Amino acid sequence: MASKKVLIVGAGPTGMTAAIELKRMGMDVRVVDKCNHLAQHSQALVVQARTLEQFQRYGLADTAIAHGRRLREAKFYSEGKLIVDFKLDGVKSPYPFALFIPQSETESLLNGYMEALGVKTERNVELISLKQDPELRATLRRADGQTEEVSPRWLIGCDGAHSVVREKTGTVFEGARVGLSFFLADAEITGPDVPQDELSLHVSRGNVVFLARLTDKVVRLIVALHEQPKIDSDRELTVEDLQGMVDRVGVRIQIHSAEWMTPFHVTDRQAKHYRVGNVFLAGDASHIHSPVGGQGMNTGIQDVANLAWKLAAVVRGADDSLLDSYEEERGEVGKALLRFTERGLKLATISNPVIEKLRDTFAPIIVRLPAVQRGAVGFVSETAIEYRSSSIVADFGSDGHLRAGDRLPDLPLRNRIVRSRLLEDWTAPKHRVFGLNLDKDDIETMKNELRDADADVVSVATSDFYDDGRRLLGDDGKIFVLRPDGYVGFRSRMGFQAELMNYARRNAFA
Repeated sequence: MASKKVLIVGAGPTGMTAAIELKRMGMDVRVVDKCNHLAQHSQALVVQARTLEQFQRYGLADTAIAHGRRLREAKFYSEGKLIVDFKLDGVKSPYPFALFIPQSETESLLNGYMEALGVKTERNVELISLKQDPELRATLRRADGQTEEVSPRWLIGCDGAHSVVREKTGTVFEGARVGLSFFLADAEITGPDVPQDELSLHVSRGNVVFLARLTDKVVRLIVALHEQPKIDSDRELTVEDLQGMVDRVGVRIQIHSAEWMTPFHVTDRQAKHYRVGNVFLAGDASHIHSPVGGQGMNTGIQDVANLAWKLAAVVRGADDSLLDSYEEERGEVGKALLRFTERGLKLATISNPVIEKLRDTFAPIIVRLPAVQRGAVGFVSETAIEYRSSSIVADFGSDGHLRAGDRLPDLPLRNRIVRSRLLEDWTAPKHRVFGLNLDKDDIETMKNELRDADADVVSVATSDFYDDGRRLLGDDGKIFVLRPDGYVGFRSRMGFQAELMNYARRNAFA
């Protein structure tokens, strides 16, 4: 039998999610991390709708929501005046909000589930060498200095911005550092500009203050300044330092104390390649950027959801070239993400008074356009990401807005007692084949053709859905295949059974 061994380097949210996805698919997973503990601070705070949809499949979404705070709006102020107001509750998802939850809580939830699956992180273990000639060989070193050479079939580098895996593969990390001074704190703050259930961004002459309430007492504060504040390098950042920065931007808040605070740097970089032989890069190891939009952790989690099912498919017999589609699909997402965050930060940090005035005049007009609202919210929530141009999706045409390569929303169902949403019972990590508006004979034919497939076959009808669902799916009798990462890989009218079976064989689920 083909080897199922995967070594994951890095046990943050990306690494743990990779382990969860792979273990659920029957892979032999090992996770190592040079750090001796889980995250202890709030670091990455935002869990987007797309990630919550994935957590729902693990049975973790409701628990995460109970530990976090729902944010349904984002507001942009310039010189104290409200300029832009984004509503987040229009996301077509069971989770129409951004969830504010400390990374320490997210990691604890993921770690608990991962360990329940039988995978435990080996801590104080670091990667010190990596070779492919042609067999993959990695050398690990423990805290006591002992070394071990291992030969997994694949290795996934989830070891962050300073990735040793990326370095050992010689992968170029393209990009540059952002020329702003950044400061972060989780603090007890009062004042009229403290937000309640929204994110708020205040700008003044190119300087930025970001605020969002983490708990009833604690607020996340991020400050970005064009000028380097006068803080002696031989002392730690203080509450008074932060208050002075905030006052410079004119935000009406009073900082009383801080749970933790730190200066940090922002760099926009992307790995030139996400795949190097049998080594893959994911999360911050493959892309880093400014915190605009709260995308970083979520993108890493979606990276490994994309990769995991493809590794499992190759074990089952799919061609190794299927793995090239990981970089093809997620590399394009990474590029779009860097463009979005770079432009968003530049727009917020305009320091020229004339250009600032133009932004404040025209941005409200543009943002009010429904298409702009939908596009921005869809991108931030990661529900609008699609792979339509991917070489591994197959679309043979039909009606409806849904295309092969699109995410399939968990559409509400009408008049149902057992389940109220299309994907509510879709928790197994395998493909699902839908027959839409097909008669019983066609459904039986499809089930017979896929009788040995590792996939569910489900019959649905247009009448099962409300108007949004009908517009999305259309009225034609059709077949569409949902990949294990939640994207439609195949779509056709009835009559393309041969193409369906070819698709199933290529992806090794039939």
